[in-house]
Amino acid sequence: MYRRPGMKRNVSFNAGNIGRRNVFNILVAVLIVAVIVLSILLASAISYRNQVNIQFERQVLNAVVDALDGVSRLSSGVQSDSASKLSIVRQNVYLIERLNAMNTALGGDAFVPSDAMQILFDDITYYERLLQTGTSSTLEARDALLTHLTAVQEMIRK
Repeated sequence: MYRRPGMKRNVSFNAGNIGRRNVFNILVAVLIVAVIVLSILLASAISYRNQVNIQFERQVLNAVVDALDGVSRLSSGVQSDSASKLSIVRQNVYLIERLNAMNTALGGDAFVPSDAMQILFDDITYYERLLQTGTSSTLEARDALLTHLTAVQEMIRK
């Protein structure tokens, strides 16, 4: 047919454009829903990670307190049960090291630096050497171990 020269077709009501617009609107709605769902999942993952970190910190602090308790039960001299008491302290220090390693493996930071852990193990080894040689006074080694464990406890609480 004959078309008038000044009239333009209204393209917004074209059936092809309406279909494209519907697809575009659906795509935008799906993307908005996906962003909302991912935000919720990320928030719950962050909350879970924080809870895990708090639990690890509590366990490390409990191990430090138990180690301090064990050191306070050690006598300043060599006794028959000194080795067994020292082994309990060693267990707790080893537990601190394992919890540190687990938290680091899960992407967290170490609660106690490796240098401090090495100092604790050195103190325990020195105390054990004094027990094996039968040295009459282990007060200096006991005080060093107690001081280092107290420093670790303060480090964790901060």
